[in-house]
Amino acid sequence: MMQHGLSENGPFVKSGTWTAASPCSRPPACGSPTSAGSVAANTCPPEQPADPPGGMMPSPTVAHRLLDLLSGMGVTRLFGVPGGPLLPLLDTLHEHPGLRFVLTKHEEGAVFMAEGHAQTTGELGVACVTAGPGTTHALTAAASATSDWAPVLVLAGQVPTTVFGRGGLQDSSGGNWSIDTVHAFTSATKLAALVSDPGQLPSLFARAVRTATDAPQGAVLLVLPGNVLAAPDHGALAPVQGLTVPNPRLSTPEPLNGIAEALTKAHRPVILAGQGAKAGRAKHALVALAEKRQCQVATTIKGKSVFPERHPLSLGVFGTYGANRAAHTVVTAAETDLLLVVGSSLGEVSTAGWDPALADGRVMCQIDFDPLQIGRNYQVDHPLVADAATALRALVDLLPDWEGGPRPSLVRHPSAAQLQSDHRLLRASAVAAHLSAALPEDVLLFLDNGNTLCWMGEHYLCPPEAEVYCSLNVGCMGYAVPASIGAKSARPDRPVVAVLGDAAFAMGGMELHTAAELGLPIVWIVLNNSGNAMVANLQNLLFDKTNDSLYRHPLDAAAIARGLGVRSARVSSLTEFSAALERALQSGAPFLIDARVDGGETPWSLRARADTLKSAE
Repeated sequence: MMQHGLSENGPFVKSGTWTAASPCSRPPACGSPTSAGSVAANTCPPEQPADPPGGMMPSPTVAHRLLDLLSGMGVTRLFGVPGGPLLPLLDTLHEHPGLRFVLTKHEEGAVFMAEGHAQTTGELGVACVTAGPGTTHALTAAASATSDWAPVLVLAGQVPTTVFGRGGLQDSSGGNWSIDTVHAFTSATKLAALVSDPGQLPSLFARAVRTATDAPQGAVLLVLPGNVLAAPDHGALAPVQGLTVPNPRLSTPEPLNGIAEALTKAHRPVILAGQGAKAGRAKHALVALAEKRQCQVATTIKGKSVFPERHPLSLGVFGTYGANRAAHTVVTAAETDLLLVVGSSLGEVSTAGWDPALADGRVMCQIDFDPLQIGRNYQVDHPLVADAATALRALVDLLPDWEGGPRPSLVRHPSAAQLQSDHRLLRASAVAAHLSAALPEDVLLFLDNGNTLCWMGEHYLCPPEAEVYCSLNVGCMGYAVPASIGAKSARPDRPVVAVLGDAAFAMGGMELHTAAELGLPIVWIVLNNSGNAMVANLQNLLFDKTNDSLYRHPLDAAAIARGLGVRSARVSSLTEFSAALERALQSGAPFLIDARVDGGETPWSLRARADTLKSAE
């Protein structure tokens, strides 16, 4: 008789194959600390026979149905770490040759890989994590994906529903006995739901996918108990409906006409473009609007690459991280009589600490798909709820051509050699400027948190085809390495480069091993300044001293990379860096450059922020 569900002693009874959990005679590798589910000590499922007894084929299960649904959507990769409750799902993967499980080193890395996939394709990224700590490890990255408008589906294993509340290993079903996975993810995702019955899967799956991919996009969580995954699917489950997301449209033409009229009257209009403009694929429409009315364009650091930065109308980055002096001067100047904000919620980083000069003495216009972001921090004269690309294209059609001459370029970009000058130590600013000249024009560039954002925001100039990604609202370090792996997996046709500090490398660097196993030709550049230099810089600026922010023994990132199967080079001069970068880009293999840079060099935007903080005291 075929059995389904779970035994008292272990979580897995596979349909037609496993009859009960029994003492395990194999080595204990089948139960890792974060992958044991509720498997009792010294037990694990017996090895699956080559052929089912009597030639009977096992019945399809809910796990089969879930993989069918993912395959039907075009999903090709599941990033994750295996675990006991997930085994019914992983055991059926061989029957879906179009789906590949990418084994990561940490659950946070798995979700960041799914985010990198989603950011660079606009498609759903999928991560699989196990119960308990596997799920909580994924929480920060899921929150990051939501804040970055990246459609990500997190599939989380769970102990069987039949043992909820009984003290099972890694039980995360809630109550006063354990973490409540669904409750924990509610504020970090757009949807968090438990599939407690097989019949719920089709509708909850459809709702999760629709929620993740509908604007504003974000992460969703489905919790999958082991007995639900292993339950039979007799073909009675309802088909999935409602996965199609409608194209965005303008809600009403009146606000659009108001913005058009204000732009027509403005003498010195400036556009501030953010993450929403980039996620909305509004680059071409933004360039067309800027040129038609000769609007100078600044971006937030998250919006970087939505406007080509060698364009004469480009001001570069404005805000706390990555800004330059010219952008700050123009955006806040009294002569600027209109500010059009496209796809930015105008949070702390995007506004240089909510600088009141952004709204003083000028007309404020704001376009955002999410109505909750409009007017959140500044009074807006002309609000418009709309998709950025749709709205900008409509504005181009409505506006007359600018009758004055072209505006002169106001931003000066020193070369790498000028920035390095005669400094003895390699300067991170010079590295960033060199990357402007040396990286491929169509690079997918990933930036981690810390001073990396400041240097690259200010000194790396995005060409029209380049794309820059970061994870800033949550502000989690350790993003760039795994996100670049997810991106290269999805976009093998594009060169992928990640720039990060050594402290960020310490948090996400083990995923280099994942790239090595996959053979992905990614280049990672570690700006090694002996620890958390951004914090140390701020401590010096604010308190004239540094406490406990830097490593006593600097990381040897190059040696770590070699130990993980990745080629590497250690450099300490601009000449060495240039040669190593050329070698890395031509290697066709995973390659890390450990660039030993001066931790005392402080970015302009960080010094400006410190001045603001001191003046507020």
